[in-house]
Amino acid sequence: LCGLCILRGCMPAKTLLHSAEVAHMVESAPEVGVEPKDVSLDLPAVIARKRRIIKNFADARIDEIKQFPLFRGKPRFSGSRELRVDGTVIRAAKFVFATGSIISAPAIAGLQEAGYLTSDDFMEIDEPPDSIIVIGGGPVGCEFAQYLARLGAKTTLLQQSDTLLCKEDPDIGAALQRGLEKDGVTVMTGVTVLDVKRDEKVKLVRVRRDGKAETLNATQVLLASGRHANVQGFGLDKAGVDHDGSGVKVDEYLQTSNPDIFAAGDVLDGRKLLHVAVYQGRLAVQNGFGSTKTAADYDLQRARSVFTDPQVAVAGLSESECRMRGIEFKCAKHPFEDLGKAITANCEEGFIKMLAAPDGHILGVTLVGADAGDLIHEAISLLYFKATVHDVLSMPHLHPTMAEILTYPAQELRGEIAAAR
Repeated sequence: LCGLCILRGCMPAKTLLHSAEVAHMVESAPEVGVEPKDVSLDLPAVIARKRRIIKNFADARIDEIKQFPLFRGKPRFSGSRELRVDGTVIRAAKFVFATGSIISAPAIAGLQEAGYLTSDDFMEIDEPPDSIIVIGGGPVGCEFAQYLARLGAKTTLLQQSDTLLCKEDPDIGAALQRGLEKDGVTVMTGVTVLDVKRDEKVKLVRVRRDGKAETLNATQVLLASGRHANVQGFGLDKAGVDHDGSGVKVDEYLQTSNPDIFAAGDVLDGRKLLHVAVYQGRLAVQNGFGSTKTAADYDLQRARSVFTDPQVAVAGLSESECRMRGIEFKCAKHPFEDLGKAITANCEEGFIKMLAAPDGHILGVTLVGADAGDLIHEAISLLYFKATVHDVLSMPHLHPTMAEILTYPAQELRGEIAAAR
């Protein structure tokens, strides 16, 4: 396991985002009648705090694995049940292959020569650039674009698809774009990056949009175009494990083409989420060593969140997934601007969307708004227990709370379902 989440992913990124969020709250304090005095952001101190937190996380994990033999070096399969680590031969009845993912660098002319930052590099920058162009409008690109803008950098975000977060329903990307633009991010969608050049002071990024070419400039470029499975250099061919650029091939039990090797985490194709990797790791071990096998079920496990402002969180099926699977559904949406707690907390951006089957069973919930990453857990519980919209309305929801937002679309859907009978 590569430890991406702790070392270069979730935890350090969210530590930095929280500092920027606090700075933004101070900056927007006059909107709620608070006048801050003599406040400044100390970015070296922000990075130092991040390093302390991550070291504590990493040290704790290291202590947890000390009870197991640990081999440091480059592992490489030399047979179907044999692995070599810098000359040490390891044989086992079963293996779990979980080498994670690495940064994807698209083939953009001049990008390597001009130089760029990745999310890994970005974790250690203790001085924000004057201006920056972020290539990629997925979760990482959106989170860091907002972070940079809140640090005072002139930030431009480029996305090839027509909306941000292109794997989600279009209304999510549109709402998030409004939030980023409110923070000063220039968002350009439907953009193809043609090439990148560098002069003495800035980097020149030439793009095509609406059939026209234009040149953008900034002091730095951040590449946030995603990650791909880390499969090269491990001797997978010698182990008889099928794989390609998208990752290791597994069946529904996470078993590879070699029946003695299972795989889990980012090295597989699909959404690269920490909780999914944990689920797959546990399931791979159970299936490899247990007497019975359990097939992976991702419909609920692939619940996800993006920690922007507004936050984005999705659990269960989306509208596009329902249509693709031919599932009949009803949909109801409600804005946060009509929720009492959101109004009092000055958090009125975004909406909730609930999908339900004709019999009222909840199929999916999308939240774009304050605390979405936490609120989505009620939706996960509802989906896990196969609840209906009637169940939501039977459950008590305290007032005034953000969680009340779930009752609004449930009430609308209950009315639609009753009217259809």
